[in-house]
This record gives sequence, C-alpha cells and structure tokens, in this order.
Amino acid sequence: MNTGFSQNRYDSLKAAVSNKVGVEDQEAGELAQKVLNYFGYDEDIIDNLLDQEDRRLFYFLQDLGILKTAWEEAILPTGRTWRIFYWFLNTDNIEHFAEQVTLVTQPLGIYESLPDGAWSRQEA
Repeated sequence: MNTGFSQNRYDSLKAAVSNKVGVEDQEAGELAQKVLNYFGYDEDIIDNLLDQEDRRLFYFLQDLGILKTAWEEAILPTGRTWRIFYWFLNTDNIEHFAEQVTLVTQPLGIYESLPDGAWSRQEA
C-alpha cells in the first residue's frame, strides 16, 4: 500500500466508496488507493495530473459527492485567460458516507412470510 496517505484517510474513502457505489471491499479499496495516490497528503490536486480514464473516474466520484472541483483564472502575458482546474476530496461527505451502514435484508422464509392470522384457528 502507498505510504503517501494515512490509513485512516484510506479506510474512510474505502468505506465511503463501498457504501455509496455498492462494490465489494476489495474493489472499493483499489479505487480508494488509486484516488489517494493522486492526492497523497494534500487536500487538492491540479486536473492536469489526471489521464483521461482517471478523469472520468473523478467525474463519477464528483457525481456521488466524494470529490469536488474548483477553478481559478490566470491572465497570461499574452493577455489570454487561462483556467486552472482543481480536484478536492469532499472530506465532510466522505466521513458521512463512510459512517452509513448498509442494511442487509435477508429474504423471509416461508413461515416468516405468513401473516399473523394464518397461525390462529377459527372454528366455523
């Protein structure tokens, strides 16, 4: 595992991805590690670091509320405006999503699915 980020940060992101996307722990862990390999200990990264496939992943995570974006404009010496895009970990949402417990419902057996009235005998 990459040592560029804390275990707690990894665990929170892994749990948030697992709960929000509904994937198994291993897949959520791989995704969390991939994202945190970009961020390391930082809270933000510049968009230029991402390749096209990872950018699509980041947009997907933004749609889920796990990541967020911002941009700023800089004026070049030529007078043109240059936009710089940034990605941020949405730490409040990540913590919230990590704490959510997914309820696992077991299918009812044949006897448990019967209404209470089925167990009483009525004489005609």
